[in-house]
Amino acid sequence: MRKSIKKAFPYLLLAFGVIVCSAILEGYLSIYMMKIVDSTIGGNKDLFKDQAKTLLIIAALLLPTSILSSYTLGLYKKKALVAIKGDYIKEVFDKNINEFQRDNNAKYLSAITNDMNTIEINYINGILEAGRNIIRFILAVAIIAFISPWALAIGLGISILSTLLAVFLGKPLQKHHNQRSELFEGYTSYIKEVLGAFHIIKSNDLSNKVYKDFYGKSKDIQEKGYLIDKIYTYFSAAENFLISTSFLGITAIVIYMSLIGKVTFGGVVLIVNNLEKLIFPIMEFVEWIPKIFSVKTIFIKLEDTLLNQGDYKETLELENFNNSIKIKDLSFSYEDNNVLNNISLELKKGEKYLIIGPSGGGKSTLLKLLRKYFNPNKGAIYIDDNNLMDITKESYFKNISNVEQQVFLFEDTLRNNITLYKEYTEEEINDVIDKSGLKEFVEGLPKGLDTMIYDNGKNISGGERSRVAIARGLLSKSNIIFLDEAFASLDTKVAKEIEETLLDLEDITVINVSHIIFEDTKEKYDGIFKIINSRVTII
Repeated sequence: MRKSIKKAFPYLLLAFGVIVCSAILEGYLSIYMMKIVDSTIGGNKDLFKDQAKTLLIIAALLLPTSILSSYTLGLYKKKALVAIKGDYIKEVFDKNINEFQRDNNAKYLSAITNDMNTIEINYINGILEAGRNIIRFILAVAIIAFISPWALAIGLGISILSTLLAVFLGKPLQKHHNQRSELFEGYTSYIKEVLGAFHIIKSNDLSNKVYKDFYGKSKDIQEKGYLIDKIYTYFSAAENFLISTSFLGITAIVIYMSLIGKVTFGGVVLIVNNLEKLIFPIMEFVEWIPKIFSVKTIFIKLEDTLLNQGDYKETLELENFNNSIKIKDLSFSYEDNNVLNNISLELKKGEKYLIIGPSGGGKSTLLKLLRKYFNPNKGAIYIDDNNLMDITKESYFKNISNVEQQVFLFEDTLRNNITLYKEYTEEEINDVIDKSGLKEFVEGLPKGLDTMIYDNGKNISGGERSRVAIARGLLSKSNIIFLDEAFASLDTKVAKEIEETLLDLEDITVINVSHIIFEDTKEKYDGIFKIINSRVTII
């Protein structure tokens, strides 16, 4: 994930370049302030006027450079955050489907919210502030060294002590930040769960239990945050004591050097003014260093969430489906649970197949294998004599459509939910609306296809959601349509009509996994298979 942030590196260089220019101007401002003080004490009016004019010009130049500095820093921050969040989401969708489904979604929600927020606050802001303070520190070193090496040596000694203190605190902060991230993951998962079960909690009088559980989880997170803040507080207190006493000591030494004639009074003003730029940048720098290093464990955690356990290399591109799907000696199990055992089938292009069986019998698992969600433990599935394992997911998914029982709908227009943001003619869209049984529903909507669908389809019925999914499958003109209990939410009349439409499609292979069998459409299937006790029988 740090590589994603590095994409914004040119913008960081631009920002630091502007900061360097601004810092140089500030340095010249300090030098001319010294000259003005010395010329005033010396009574040289002409020199005073010349120095004052230059001072005003430099001060005027500081305004645009300060504005440009803020702009470029903000630009880097924007580019870095867009890069890391965009790359993370992209890689999430590169996960294998089965591995993603196995994980708790709260892991990814926590990553994209809490962890990204921590990266922004502690890492990206930390890099910006650390870099800015290093530049200010280098400038102060150059100016103070020019006036008094002794004052510089004392200031550098303080800086080294502060840096060692920051390194010492870095490791425990890494551990606590990682623990807090894990707590947030559990917290997010719990909130998602209880909100999803709102009606169950209310109807079964579980509100008090939820409150107690929520209070406990929230308290754990806040206590961990409090512990992190407490460590920072102790560190800041020790550092402030060290710097404050040292600042007073250095100021006293410089004043003494002025009294014995080693430094001019203007030099005293310049050193005291730049001591702040020498010490405080380091104080801020060492405050940011533990925060920057503490994010290391967050980066590791994010990268771990994106790893695919299955690393089988896919090498073939499926341009088209021409002949048949052959299942040969296929077996599959979930850990020790044997679901399918030594299955062999052939499904020909353009034919229609019905797969039935009891719940838990393995029919849905076979469908997932055909969809390339899993790979078989033994045996293989061949598409036109090519092993499905070798075919890239991207090319295979272009040839298939899936109609699920649980249909996901975007919060967008009905049109976009049917077309899935792809370009089709009105004639094509109207044709699938008619075939999927949506025509009457669409005509009854105030805005027709431009009607908004809200919150995953809560403003339409379950049957209408299923019809939308079927319309998607018909519109995509895929070679293969997989149906997973697609008729479960439809009334019998509509389900029969849609099934007959699917069975009449030419050159399209339809594989319907269902517990619903209609006697008057059963004969239209080219094959009916029953999966029971991990084996397949032909009906």
